[in-house]
Amino acid sequence: MWMSNRGKFVMVTASGCQSVIERVLEGLNLGRSPEDLLTSIYENLQGIVPYNRIGVAMLDDVQGVLRAIWCRSDGATRLSAGYSAPVAGSTLESLLRSGQPRIINDLEAYLSAKPESASTGLIVREGMRSSLTLPLLAEGRPIGVVFFSCRDKHSYREEHTAVLRALAGQIAISLEKAQLMAELRQRNEALAEANREKDGFLGRLQDEVRRQTEQLRRSEARYRTLVRLGRIVNASLDLREVFRSAAEEIHRLAQCDRVSLLLLRQADGKPDGFALEFRPRRRWLDIPAQRMSGTAVQRVLEQRQPRVVSDLERERVYPEDERLYEQGYRVYVQLPLVCRDASFGVLGIASRAAAVSPAWDLELLGEWCDHLATALDNASAYGEIARLKSQLEEQNVYLQDEIKTTHDSGHIVGDSEPVRLVRAAVEQVAGTDSTVLILGETGTGKELVARAIHDLSSRREHLLVKVNCAALSPALITSEMFGHEAGAFTGATGQRQGRFELAQHGSIFLDEVAEIPVETQVMLLRVLQERTIERVGGNQSIPVDVRVIAATNRDLKKHIDEGRFRADLFYRLNVFPIQVPTLRERREDIPALINHFLTRFAPRMNKEITRVNRRTMELLMNYDWPGNVRELENLIERAVIVSRGDTLEIDAQWLSGNGGAATAARAALPFAEVERQAILDALRQCGGKIYGPGGAAAMLKLKPTTLYGKMRKHRIARRRGQFEQD
Repeated sequence: MWMSNRGKFVMVTASGCQSVIERVLEGLNLGRSPEDLLTSIYENLQGIVPYNRIGVAMLDDVQGVLRAIWCRSDGATRLSAGYSAPVAGSTLESLLRSGQPRIINDLEAYLSAKPESASTGLIVREGMRSSLTLPLLAEGRPIGVVFFSCRDKHSYREEHTAVLRALAGQIAISLEKAQLMAELRQRNEALAEANREKDGFLGRLQDEVRRQTEQLRRSEARYRTLVRLGRIVNASLDLREVFRSAAEEIHRLAQCDRVSLLLLRQADGKPDGFALEFRPRRRWLDIPAQRMSGTAVQRVLEQRQPRVVSDLERERVYPEDERLYEQGYRVYVQLPLVCRDASFGVLGIASRAAAVSPAWDLELLGEWCDHLATALDNASAYGEIARLKSQLEEQNVYLQDEIKTTHDSGHIVGDSEPVRLVRAAVEQVAGTDSTVLILGETGTGKELVARAIHDLSSRREHLLVKVNCAALSPALITSEMFGHEAGAFTGATGQRQGRFELAQHGSIFLDEVAEIPVETQVMLLRVLQERTIERVGGNQSIPVDVRVIAATNRDLKKHIDEGRFRADLFYRLNVFPIQVPTLRERREDIPALINHFLTRFAPRMNKEITRVNRRTMELLMNYDWPGNVRELENLIERAVIVSRGDTLEIDAQWLSGNGGAATAARAALPFAEVERQAILDALRQCGGKIYGPGGAAAMLKLKPTTLYGKMRKHRIARRRGQFEQD
């Protein structure tokens, strides 16, 4: 998680705080004084939580006051060591009673509401504006408080309490140890004096020393265990491995027979997980998803408090209790897992023994669950990142395979003069990063030229991403090209990268660029000018390194005059225009194209076609080809399907234009047939688009509703991606 520290943003991790705890524990083991340890904490918490001042006060039960024993600030202090205030009636009384931390993110407002708080007034005069107060607990009882103060308002959140809880325990142990040592010295002196008066006091002295030593030993061993458990769960980023290591350590520590883990699924909020049983035999169990309502898991997650069932034979309230009892378990404990102020799982510990073992230190296990929750959250996040990375890699492989297998790797067929000029232009511009505008009629092979430019460029190891601007609705084209943030619009449940980000370090092919809405044209112009994008719903500029190749079959200058295309965008796109010739202008390439398509289609259809019927070749050479190379490709595929033997033949009626035999055949047709054929021709030339600029209705100078009516009249319907008569 990210936190602010003195104007900077730093990442707070469990391992960062754990490192500070280990250094404090090392100092505690080496016998350093409380003041040295507190000074070390002040110096080592840099980058963990925000603070300008740290103070510690101890509870004097006899006099009923809190007395400041240590303070460190980056400026002058008014509330320093020695200051004391009564606990009764103070704002800290409830904090010490409940053992819960307190956050005040506006000390000035708090002082206005409680002007009687003298200590608050002192730290406000020191310049502090927000504070975090944590109780210091020793074996569940309050012994003092630690104050973290900051000069900025709203510096603290609940995440800080989770980070500092374990550290507060270490401070409490350090101060408790100092108190115990001081008390021990006082008792030793008193007993020594008494021993001089009476030898019988020696036994009492030895007993007291042993008691105090054992108490110190248990306290030290307890927190050594906490440190060891923290290291274990942070040793891996694999969710199952983290749980396995944790379960084995809990089994060794608590002498239990079963450890389980249930986590809430993000998809439906149902808990599922796994368990490790140690007796009567060791085995791993997967726990399937189960309903949440009316379960002990729901209670623990909502209340965020441990649930202890000391006798399952008498107390079986929830379904889980009944299942465990049937399996022979008699004692059961459930502990909540909380991270980033959200409950996301439950750790379960069960035993077949008839009573709770003394080794079940619930306070220690509760503190350790904080470490486990962070480790599991990190493991879950790492798993999600790995999944998304794998998904992106698969998408990348799929996209590259799709490009290579569908489009002949940018091979431009033909050796006519117009084709040679196009090849020369491609070779000239491919080695640069200049924007290219490819012009030409529908079906001339503009995408093939774009792929040739990309494949010859230094960007060929990256993706060429295609965007068919005419196929995207105006409402989606901006999101599709530039991506969107979660919540940017209805249905935007998560962040999504756009095509420009997908094409990073590669090329993007904007096919039918004239169809981009004017409002999106402004964003495209910014990309060309500044090489940055902004996702829909976002305000962060994202740099992109993408070569732009655009194509259109429209007259962009006419679109500019009509106000449908921005002139400044046209000039940005028209850096290096390439005019792709029509098939009418390169008829000498038709035989080579026929041979190319035969080589592709014949093996797919298990045909061995080695020659073309002479009449068929004449028809193809004399035809005007309104659909250009794409029309020729579709025609050859159709001919391969119907041809028998080794000779390719076509029917003259297949030709939809006005060239060759088709013209003569059409002249004798009745008006209804001419009208029907004209509609079919317009639909083919417009790629099936009916309404809007460049649609069949505009080409035929008809209203879209009128065209739909005539299509119903002639029973024209779309089949297999093409329009045919029913």
